[in-house]
Amino acid sequence: MIATGSTMNKSFPESLRGLLGNFELIRILTVDDLRRAYTGSLMGLSWILVKPVLIVGLYGVLFGIVFQARGGPRQTATEYLLVLLAGLLPWLSFSEAVSTAAGSITANTSLVTKIVFPIEILPVSKVLSTMLSGLVSLVLLVVFLVYLNQVGWAMVLLPLLIVAQLVFTIGLAWFLSAMNVAVRDTSQVLPLVLMVWMFLSPVVYTTEMVPKGLAFVFSCNPMAYFLDGYRMILLNNQPPNFLIWGVVTAMAVTIFLTGFWVLCRMRAHIADFI
Repeated sequence: MIATGSTMNKSFPESLRGLLGNFELIRILTVDDLRRAYTGSLMGLSWILVKPVLIVGLYGVLFGIVFQARGGPRQTATEYLLVLLAGLLPWLSFSEAVSTAAGSITANTSLVTKIVFPIEILPVSKVLSTMLSGLVSLVLLVVFLVYLNQVGWAMVLLPLLIVAQLVFTIGLAWFLSAMNVAVRDTSQVLPLVLMVWMFLSPVVYTTEMVPKGLAFVFSCNPMAYFLDGYRMILLNNQPPNFLIWGVVTAMAVTIFLTGFWVLCRMRAHIADFI
């Protein structure tokens, strides 16, 4: 049963439980978001597969062939490409999901203002539909690693890291979507923030390449731990250490609960801003 009743006057724990009651509605909106994203295109939903392949090919040619970027003097082009993709694909999935979800409430004013609707599911559906493409990208990377015979037992931990990133992203999406209602400049500033955040994250380079003087800055970046975790599982066939698991778990839970709390507090005032 879809719980679509108002949660405006519910307590925080009740609102959190109500989120689970809207699972079916989240699924419907997620599927609808996917259909809308590719409606009218010649290839339709095939873009979910084609887009990651094009991204992998573009970055592979750009960094591996044109710029001949390497992580070390003995690193081959293929090895660097794998290092790049293991960091880049999770980041692209995260940044696109956050960017899309931030405007999910302001883009659906008819749902928010005219009917009783659980607004917290709007950012969730956007995150899920957007991260699906990122999941496909990771699957393609795993298939490539299987082809290279570089897959080991640590791969079973990959779903746990993906779930942790999903929880973290949803929490951040809730916070930003609430901020975007009160401060519309949020959607304008966000792309710039994500660009800076990307350069401060080990996306096109590894943590080992970071100068010691900047080590503290990177230690405060939650995405650095996520990306290190992906590389350890995908490329080193090693489980992430306790520090990585501890940080990603703590940050995922903290941001998830904080984002939901902020959105719950904002819910009663949304009509005043829209």
